[in-house]
Amino acid sequence: MRKAGLVMAALLGGCATLGDPERRVSEALAEDNYASAAAIIEDTHPDHDQYALLQEQYPGIILASDQYRQRLILEAEAMSRKQRWQQAHTLIEAHRDKVVDPSALDELLTALTSLEEYQFNQLLAERRRAQALALQESTGLTDKLSGFHLPRAKQERQQLANERFVVVEDLTRLGEYFAQRQQWLLARDLLSAAHRLAPDQPPSAQLAKAQQILNDASQRARARHNRGLLTEAEQLMARYQRNGQLESLLAARHFLKQHQDNPVLADHRERLEQWARRRFSEEMNTGEALYARGQYREAYRIWKQVAPLYPDNEELNKKLERSRRVLANLRNLQDD
Repeated sequence: MRKAGLVMAALLGGCATLGDPERRVSEALAEDNYASAAAIIEDTHPDHDQYALLQEQYPGIILASDQYRQRLILEAEAMSRKQRWQQAHTLIEAHRDKVVDPSALDELLTALTSLEEYQFNQLLAERRRAQALALQESTGLTDKLSGFHLPRAKQERQQLANERFVVVEDLTRLGEYFAQRQQWLLARDLLSAAHRLAPDQPPSAQLAKAQQILNDASQRARARHNRGLLTEAEQLMARYQRNGQLESLLAARHFLKQHQDNPVLADHRERLEQWARRRFSEEMNTGEALYARGQYREAYRIWKQVAPLYPDNEELNKKLERSRRVLANLRNLQDD
């Protein structure tokens, strides 16, 4: 009995030196199988002759595995950007088990699947909307076919009904899919199209929600837009108040005329028109005083400068014409 125990102990001790794990590691690395290489090292008994050497290799194998995994990720992502989804999935699935820690690859696969589904649903939504439009336009055709006795006519009518059912189902599913992703405009359009095709069916609850959110968003956007307009109008008008230059008055007036249909700027337009009328009257009087003193050129310059405020003003145009004639006569007298 004791002799048998000694023999077993000798055999177990010899196992520590049997086999060639270093060779197996090299073979695994030649196939880029870092997980297998790491597992061989981890399974090697500390008493093995190659244990110390393998332990030295281990950190480098882990690093190489991480780098290999990163290359796979970059390559798969590049494929996905080109919508080569099948190749990206095949690449990761073929090499997943070769890396020590494949969790990042698993996460990428999940992300790629989600992105692929999203892009597919976008394409499908475009196609189903086109089909919905065609079905709406062919509503009269369905009614006409109902009067036919021919089997082919009945078959065609049934095919239209089947297509309508599929399109409504898909539009509803896609609309709710995009609603979950808060793409409310697309969701509303898809769900509205589904309801138009099947008005007798209750619409998806997401349709009312999408419409409400879009209305609220539109109101908020309009409010932001109006705040921006008010700010710019105030700045332009304040600039004129600071420098008193006619160019600043004209710039503020031009801005307000660009948005003359927006009621939020009504008070600013009224206030600016008061300034414009007052400035016009002042410049007209200044020009008249200069003209009365015989300073025709200065009078003409003042009137010409203020003309953009009210270019159709009859009194101003008469003054400009009169001063042009006087200046022309003066030039003729000087030439003589």
